[in-house]
Amino acid sequence: MGVSEFTVMVLIYSGIMIFFLVPFKKNQSEEIKRPFTFKESLLHITFHKKALLALLLLVFLLVVIWSGYEQDVYHFNAHSGFPPINSDSKAILYICATLGYTVILYFLLAFMLFLRHFKKKESLILNFL
Repeated sequence: MGVSEFTVMVLIYSGIMIFFLVPFKKNQSEEIKRPFTFKESLLHITFHKKALLALLLLVFLLVVIWSGYEQDVYHFNAHSGFPPINSDSKAILYICATLGYTVILYFLLAFMLFLRHFKKKESLILNFL
């Protein structure tokens, strides 16, 4: 797979995960009564309706990666005439990289949500003074 194909796949995956992990906006008129912590932003991103679809997408992607490599190994071992090979380490590497990227994306989205609420709370305090 070339660099451009990999880049397009990462951009599409990132866009879909961001869409699924960012919760729907609530009523804009509600006020923030207390500070919004990073832990609360993690919980806010995790426990909403669309987060289940993000989890299903991740599980589907991991199953596709594993089964794709298993099919390649089976096909090579069945039709090549060479000694059998094993590419489990390559599949595990791609699975770990996908999980790592997803976790980084998850924490980045939670941090951005935390910053947005922090700035909103800070502007409310400055307007009050």
